[in-house]
Amino acid sequence: MTRKIRLGILFGGKSAEHEVSLQSAKNVIEAVNREKYDIVLIAIDKRGRWHLADTSEFLLTPDDPQLIKLAPSDDRLGIVFGDEDQLLIRLKNKAPIEPLDVIFPVLHGPYGEDGTIQGLLKLANVPFLGASVLGSAVGMDKEVMKRLLKDAGVPIARFVALNRDRPRHQKFKALKGRLGSPLFIKPANMGSSVGVHRVSDEEEFLLFL
Repeated sequence: MTRKIRLGILFGGKSAEHEVSLQSAKNVIEAVNREKYDIVLIAIDKRGRWHLADTSEFLLTPDDPQLIKLAPSDDRLGIVFGDEDQLLIRLKNKAPIEPLDVIFPVLHGPYGEDGTIQGLLKLANVPFLGASVLGSAVGMDKEVMKRLLKDAGVPIARFVALNRDRPRHQKFKALKGRLGSPLFIKPANMGSSVGVHRVSDEEEFLLFL
């Protein structure tokens, strides 16, 4: 009989998109073929601590996107580099968990989609799904991504990279002249629609910049 693939699902995280990650992980877990995969749930709480999660009750209020959160767990995990067979250690008894064949990062936002987790898994020599370290980092940084696309001749929407440290050089009227109105301001390194603001005048512009 063919051995099942041990699939580590990594979710949660420190970013503002923590709850989005929980919802995504729930959807992934429900879709995984249990005849082919043994699932190991690795939850990262909002403080960045790793936990071995219970596959049956790892979420509280899972059906409410507004209230969804991790179930409490004292089964903390530590990472030990240099030996893939003992990479993840249960802190309560210092025992390694059984090695994983591959990890599925179901993380959103900084510390997850931006190449950081991908780099950690690369250093640990653990196969993972999704984009590479570079692909993740470039895809997460909207300014870098747009500049690379522009240099490659790919048509993109007009944009201006703003900086909170230099507000005097970012006059609303000048930007309106270049980009039109209304303007939309978005953090360069947040995913989904997090932090998007529509601004129509200088007062709104200064408020959200």
